[in-house]
Amino acid sequence: MRIAAIALAALSAVYAARGTGAARADRVAFINARVLDDSTFVERALVVEGGRFVDADPATASRTVDLSGAFLVPPFCEAHNHNLGSADGNQEAIDRYLSEGIFYVGVLSNLPALTDPIRHTYNTPRSVDAIFLNGGLTATGGHPIRLRESLLERGLYPGFTRESLADHSYFVVDSVTDLNRKWPQIIGFRPDGIKIFLLWSEEFQRRQRDTAYFGQKGLDPTLVPQIVERAHGQGLRVFAHVESAHDFHVAVEAGVDVIAHLPGNDAPARIAAADARLAAARGVRVITTAVLIERPARKRDTTNYLAMRAAQVENLQLLRQSGVVLAAGSDETRQTSTAEIDYLRALGVFNNAALLDVWGAACASTLFPKRKLGKLRPGYEASFLALGADPLADFAATRNIRLRVKDGVELPAASAR
Repeated sequence: MRIAAIALAALSAVYAARGTGAARADRVAFINARVLDDSTFVERALVVEGGRFVDADPATASRTVDLSGAFLVPPFCEAHNHNLGSADGNQEAIDRYLSEGIFYVGVLSNLPALTDPIRHTYNTPRSVDAIFLNGGLTATGGHPIRLRESLLERGLYPGFTRESLADHSYFVVDSVTDLNRKWPQIIGFRPDGIKIFLLWSEEFQRRQRDTAYFGQKGLDPTLVPQIVERAHGQGLRVFAHVESAHDFHVAVEAGVDVIAHLPGNDAPARIAAADARLAAARGVRVITTAVLIERPARKRDTTNYLAMRAAQVENLQLLRQSGVVLAAGSDETRQTSTAEIDYLRALGVFNNAALLDVWGAACASTLFPKRKLGKLRPGYEASFLALGADPLADFAATRNIRLRVKDGVELPAASAR
């Protein structure tokens, strides 16, 4: 009799969990909606409790939200930018991201001293979720030293000097000895990952001591495997800035986790098929940043621009065919990944369903691989966008956002300004 009673109680608990019991005070049902499930929309409700989607009967919710036939998709994402991480324009940037339906942002290089005072403004239900990689690893005279010093002269880094930018906004690592010596400081800034810079690594020896290449070179490629091993030993993923196809090869061979750029932003670069296959086999993800060639300085040489664009199409097709996961990122501080998606759409490589994935689930899981994001299914974090039309039929519907829900919280209309 006692066993039967226990069994009955357990069965009752299962039914209650599925929503056959009384209404739950913290349970909300979003009804009358079409929900994206892989590459099609299905008419069903979404039930949210405790910030997650749950498998429950909508009738058990204490509150019901009628979405009037809206099309529900996962939130959008920006895998590569630098427009967060300092007080200057911080709230404006957050508001813009939320307005465009972008809930997840990867800041792949920043200054910890400027970021730490405002870290509390991120990773909350009413803000964007962000990762910060802090200062990256480069070589003497390598990128981004020249860029950082230029921005310093323009007043962007209050309280810093050229000397204090070093070992904070970037770390010069020319040898294993440098790596051993600086590693405690690198880790001490608590990065969410390690950024490394590879720039035309096939010419490393020629560029290494030539001051004419100031800002146009990066790490000694022979050091990259040791940096990756050190980072992985700390449980940190490695994001690699690349410029050339050889940089891509070096990064994949060394075992990096994410490649932060499609190569070929200054000249055409074609990824080797073997490298694309190895990247897929090892789970290396690639952030697109293809829109970078749209900068005016790169479009002035029409022949080179068209050649770069053609190479981008070939690279994207190769990576997709090889099974490499792609994530949308713009690396344009005055824009967002919306500009990147518009550019990718114009290339004609992706259909609308694939674009939604590159901008949504694939991107979010690239930044936050341990979280359940990007699917509108039980157990996943309850974040979604309600669109006024079908984005599979007309991608412009991604601009028509009726409602934004993040971690189960309905964001106010003010976030859409």
